[in-house]
Amino acid sequence: MKTFATNGNYDIYLGRDGNLAMATDLEAVKQTCEHVSRTILGELPYAQSRGIPFKQLSLDATSNTSIYDMYLRKALLTVPGVTGVGSVTFQPDGDNLKYSAEIKTIYGTEKVSGNL
Repeated sequence: MKTFATNGNYDIYLGRDGNLAMATDLEAVKQTCEHVSRTILGELPYAQSRGIPFKQLSLDATSNTSIYDMYLRKALLTVPGVTGVGSVTFQPDGDNLKYSAEIKTIYGTEKVSGNL
């Protein structure tokens, strides 16, 4: 797999060679998983049915996180190269809900994390 590399702010950037930086194989799958987990349902103009329905879900991070778990797993499994999703954990952080997930890919196993 190959995709544009992104920095900590999820922005594309120029590599040392002056061209757009690229991510390949496991790093590309990991970055794509991080992007997919942040995609809001209806956000993609040409794929309106993809994404997590954050607006329709309660943002009370102290409530049952099983619905977030279901949507996150479903979204991660749409990423090319992902063969499975292992443990998923959630941690309330103020108004945010942090997640950590183990993804199993054709390149190996990796951990992805971020805010929902």
